[in-house]
Amino acid sequence: MRKLRTLSMVGTLGMLVAGSLVFGPAQAATAATCSPAPTNSYPGTVVLATSFEAGGFCGLIPKVSGTGTATISSSRAHTGTHSTKLHVTTDSGSLANLSSPTFPSGTKTSYADGWFNITVAGVSGNDVPYFRFFSGSTRVADIYRYNSNGQLWLRVTSPSGTFVYTKLVAGNIPLNVWHHVSMRVTANGSSSTIKVWFNGVERYSSTSVKMLGTSLSKVQLGAEHNRQKGDEYIDDVVIKRS
Repeated sequence: MRKLRTLSMVGTLGMLVAGSLVFGPAQAATAATCSPAPTNSYPGTVVLATSFEAGGFCGLIPKVSGTGTATISSSRAHTGTHSTKLHVTTDSGSLANLSSPTFPSGTKTSYADGWFNITVAGVSGNDVPYFRFFSGSTRVADIYRYNSNGQLWLRVTSPSGTFVYTKLVAGNIPLNVWHHVSMRVTANGSSSTIKVWFNGVERYSSTSVKMLGTSLSKVQLGAEHNRQKGDEYIDDVVIKRS
């Protein structure tokens, strides 16, 4: 059963019908900024910018099911008094993620910037995601904390559809600490660009990434798979596109 714990958002995002959250047509990528809105120096058109102080998701689109929840929380915050929390368990059907509105057709580049505090890691061999970039319905690039050892990894979907993995931080990323995560993806097939910054340090930069897709459709926070256990708080999110 799908739940949306932040009831104030139901009127904006959909209708809660028989325990299921029903959404209308996909939203266009018009800017959504909620005061006080975080800013950064990355180029592009703002898709959304929020520190969650307004008490809602501010353009981010939640998808939850089973025991998964997406909530606005006052228990932890990077700035101000609120953040958003994604909670997923190993129970059957448990899922929670947040997505940006769909980008306009032909969008090539997106910057995603935010603060993450993972408080509960998942099952060994799985991961807790930071940002995931999609081309259509295909996830083409993402970064995550690997549960087995706490390392930061980049995963890219190659033109053949196979995954290519690159270790970005070899040491254990501590839980219960806020970390600043930024990522740029430019979709251009075998000449794609990816840049990753972690806690203000550039961890990866290449203009010749062999990646599936020549355009981007959205950025996602959290996993699209059921039972990908983890608890993470997210704050001060800015997503841009060009």
